[in-house]
Amino acid sequence: MAFGILEPVPSIIPSGTNLLENLRNASDPDGVEMRLILVPKPSDSPLDPLNWPRYKKEFLFATIVFGACAAGSLGPVLVPGFTVVATLLDVHLTDMALLNGSLIMTLGVSAYLCPCIAEVYGKRMVYLVTTIIIVAGCCWAGAANSYNSLLAARAIQGLGMGGFYAMAGTASITDVFFVHERGRRIGLWNFSVMISNNLTPIVSGYVISSVSWHWSFWLLAILWVVILAATLACFPETTFYRNTGLDNSVEVDISGDNSNPPQEKLDKSAPTISLPSHEIRSLDIERYSQISSWKYHFGFGAVKFRNQSRVFKLCLDPIILLAHPAVLWGCLMWSVVFTWIILIGAVVSQIFGAEPYNMSTTAVGNLAGIAPLIGSTIGTLTAGWACDKIVGYLALRNRGMYEPEFRLLIIIPAFIAMAIGGFGLGAAIHKELSPVTCGVFMAILNFAVGAGCTGVVAYTNDVCGQRSGEAFGLAMIIKSAFAFGLTFVFNDYYSAAGPLKYFSTFTALTLGIMLTTIPMYVFGKRIRAWADTTTALTFSGPR
Repeated sequence: MAFGILEPVPSIIPSGTNLLENLRNASDPDGVEMRLILVPKPSDSPLDPLNWPRYKKEFLFATIVFGACAAGSLGPVLVPGFTVVATLLDVHLTDMALLNGSLIMTLGVSAYLCPCIAEVYGKRMVYLVTTIIIVAGCCWAGAANSYNSLLAARAIQGLGMGGFYAMAGTASITDVFFVHERGRRIGLWNFSVMISNNLTPIVSGYVISSVSWHWSFWLLAILWVVILAATLACFPETTFYRNTGLDNSVEVDISGDNSNPPQEKLDKSAPTISLPSHEIRSLDIERYSQISSWKYHFGFGAVKFRNQSRVFKLCLDPIILLAHPAVLWGCLMWSVVFTWIILIGAVVSQIFGAEPYNMSTTAVGNLAGIAPLIGSTIGTLTAGWACDKIVGYLALRNRGMYEPEFRLLIIIPAFIAMAIGGFGLGAAIHKELSPVTCGVFMAILNFAVGAGCTGVVAYTNDVCGQRSGEAFGLAMIIKSAFAFGLTFVFNDYYSAAGPLKYFSTFTALTLGIMLTTIPMYVFGKRIRAWADTTTALTFSGPR
C-alpha cells in the first residue's frame, strides 16, 4: 500500500501504474539519472503526425491555442452588459442568463458528439465544420434585434464550440505529440480557455459601452473567420492508425540538458521511466501508401465510409463510461468546480451594477475579468507544475512506482482555496465591503477552479488513456446540463436569498463533492484494476 492507496486483490499492475527502474541515489531525488521510454513509437510513414517537422507541429498547436482562446471568449461576451442588454431587449435578468445557458447546453452536446463523429469523418473535417457554424452563429447574433433571435444564435454558437473547446486539448494533442510532450501542451490549452473567459468581459465591457452589444459579436465573427483561415492552412488531419507491433517505444535521455538525443547514443542499462502506453489500433499499411500527402493533409485519408453505420454505437460508448467510478468522479468534479465561472458571471452585473456599488458596465467588466484572470492564471500554471513535482517526489519514495492517484493531492490546495473564496465572497458582498475586497475573494475562487480542473483532467487522462477524450466529452455534457438547469434559478435565487446564502450554498455543495476525492485516492488503484478486466465499458467494440 503506497501512501494510503489500497492494492488490488488479486495483486496485479493496472494500467496507469508505472515503474521507475534501477534508480540510483534514490534517497536524493535530484541525483537520480533517468531515461524515459517515449510512446507511441512513430511509424515509417511520412503521413504519421509524430514524424511531422517541428514547424508543422508548432503551427498546428498555435492554431489550437488561438482557437481555444476564441472559443473561451464566446461564453462571457455579454456578461458585463447583462443589465444594459436586458433593458434594451425588455427582458428579465433570468432571460439574459438563459442566453449563456443555451450556449452551455449546446456546447455540451457538441463536445460529446465531436470525438464520435471524428472517428468516421476525421478531425480536420470536424474543426472546419464547427468553425463555420460559429462564424454563422456570431453573424446571426450581431444582426439579431430580438431576444428570441439572439437566443437561437447563442445555441448555434454552442454547437460549434466542441472542436477547439473540448476535442483539441485531448484528441489532437495526443495525435501529434509524444507522451512526454503532452502535459505542458494540455496545460497551455487549458490556460488559453480559462484566460479568455477572464479577459473577454474586460474587452466586451468597453465595446458594449462605447459602440453596442451587437459589435461584440461582429468582432467575434471576424476573429473566427481568421481562425477558419488558420485551420485551412495550418491544421492538417491528425488521425493516423499505426501498427508498431510489440516495440512501441523509443528510449530518450532526460538526465542532461538535451531531452531528445539520437537513439544510437542511448545506454540501455540506464534508469528509465516507463510511461503509459496507449492501445495502438491496427494499420492498413497499403491503404496509407496509396494516399498522397496533400490528400491526407486535407483529411480525405481519415474518412472511413465503411464505418458510418457505427456512428450511433460510437455515440453511445461514452455513456457507458459512467460505470467507471473514476469517470463518474471526474464528471461530478468538473460539473461543480467549473460551474463557478458560470455562477459568478450570471450575477456579477446584478450585484455590482446595483446598490450599493452602482458600477458602470466597463467597471463591472474590469472587476469580472481582472480578478478572476489573476486567480485562474496562478491556478492553471502552478497546479500543473506542482502536480508533476508531487508525482515525481512520491514515486521516488514508493520504490520507483508511480500511481495516477498521486495527482489527486493537488485537490487539497484547491479545496482550501474554494472554502476561503466561496464563503469569503458571500460574506464580503453581504457586508458591502469594497469591490477590491470582493475581487480578492473572486481571485481565490478562480485559483481553486484552475487548480481543481487541472487535477481532474490530469487524473482522468492517466486513468482513461485512449478514451480520455470520450470521458472529457461526457464530463462536458453533464456539466452543461447541470449549469443549464441552474441558469433558470441563479438570478431569482440571488434576489431571494441574498449573497451570503447564495454563495455559501454552492460552496458547501462544491466542498462536499470535492471530499469524494478521498475514497477515489484510496480505492483508485483497485478501480483501475477492475476497469482493465471488465468488458462492460463499450458498446461498439474495437475501433
